[in-house]
Amino acid sequence: MDEIVEMTLSRVVNVTNTNFVRSKIQERVDADGLDGPPIELVRFHVFIHCTRGSGRHMVDFCDIEMNPGSAIWIRPGQVQRWSNSDDDFDADVVVFDSSVIPELPLFDHFIGTTSITQLGADTNRLQQQIEWMTADLESNQDHAVAAAVVGVVLRLFARQAKTDDSSNAPGQQLAKAFVDSIDLNIGERSVAWHAQRIGASTRSVARATAASLNQRPKEVIDARVILEARRRLAWSDSDIAIVARELRFSEASNFTKFFRSRTGVSPSHFRAIVASMNSSGGA
Repeated sequence: MDEIVEMTLSRVVNVTNTNFVRSKIQERVDADGLDGPPIELVRFHVFIHCTRGSGRHMVDFCDIEMNPGSAIWIRPGQVQRWSNSDDDFDADVVVFDSSVIPELPLFDHFIGTTSITQLGADTNRLQQQIEWMTADLESNQDHAVAAAVVGVVLRLFARQAKTDDSSNAPGQQLAKAFVDSIDLNIGERSVAWHAQRIGASTRSVARATAASLNQRPKEVIDARVILEARRRLAWSDSDIAIVARELRFSEASNFTKFFRSRTGVSPSHFRAIVASMNSSGGA
């Protein structure tokens, strides 16, 4: 296993016990004749901390602007695209699995997938932790120590993210439980089904999602299904009928109608857009 994966960024620390998928991207670029990295499925947690310059990173089809001190935490199951960056952009990247995430109330307020924050005064502390972890992994191959350092890095990130989040919306835990239920049961599109699973009434769920997410429960479900559909259409080669079946649509035509009504394009057209993004090198 390689702890440090060679790439254009200055430091990539792999705390997992398997190869980081990013190490294969250049091979795909060369083989497919691409001008830039293709969209890829994230199989581990990826933490990116910009240390110099500015750049963009695409996560779930949204470009995230990064500058010194900004950090993002990407979850398994999302899709990302490493943009071609200017020479002055640099960042530290840490790859890890769920087992190293501290079980603390500090992390309870995170709702959704990508978390973004500006670290402020903590940026130097976080960079020092990553630098030390890199050196220790190279010297001692001690993943237990690296996992502990990841916990510190995530605490610094979560502490600042919580400071940035001033909403403290009521019903946040219920909204998070509703979102988690959708993630775990992506083929279920009934608000009542998810409400029953988490032991709440549909009215309570509606209040919680309105307060925390500014959305109705059905809007939350539909948005999550569309996101999952876009992910699978982007990174897999599965036939559209198979994607429809995986998302528990009775017919591919029903899936196409659902997708078009909420995105404005058909699944096949969306795939063509993604192919154009990959071949052009643009995010």
